[in-house]
Amino acid sequence: MSILTSLIGFFTGSSGGKVIEKTGEVVDEAFHTEQEKAAETAAAVDVDQKDLASARAMQMVSHDSWFDAFVDGLNRLVRPGVTLWILGGFIGWWPLPKTETISDFWQNTFWLILTFWFGGRALLKDLPSAIRLMRGL
Repeated sequence: MSILTSLIGFFTGSSGGKVIEKTGEVVDEAFHTEQEKAAETAAAVDVDQKDLASARAMQMVSHDSWFDAFVDGLNRLVRPGVTLWILGGFIGWWPLPKTETISDFWQNTFWLILTFWFGGRALLKDLPSAIRLMRGL
C-alpha cells in the first residue's frame, strides 16, 4: 500500500517530497554539466601525467661509466649473435657442429633456450619454412 501511496503522492505533489528529491539526485547523477566534465578531464590528465612520471622514473638511468655501457652492449648482442651464427651456418657461410657428435642433453638444452628466446611457433613452424625458402633460392 505504501508504494501506491508514494506513487499517488508523487503525481499529485502531496507527501512526495522525498521522491522528488531522489528523482532530482538521480537526474543530477545521470547528466554531467560542462564544469563536471572539465573537472573529470583534468583529473584524468593529472592521473596520466603522474603515471608517465612514474614510468620515466623507472627507466634505466644513463650509464655511469664506459664499463657499464660495454656490459650493456654485450648483453644486447647475445640473441642477435646466436641468431646470426645459426642462420649463417644453415645458409652455409660457416660449418656448424655435427649434431651426431653432440649429446642429447646439450641438444635439448640448446632447443629449450632457443624456444624460450624466440617462442615455439618461430622454431617449430616459421624457421623451418624460412630455411626451405632460403635453400630454394
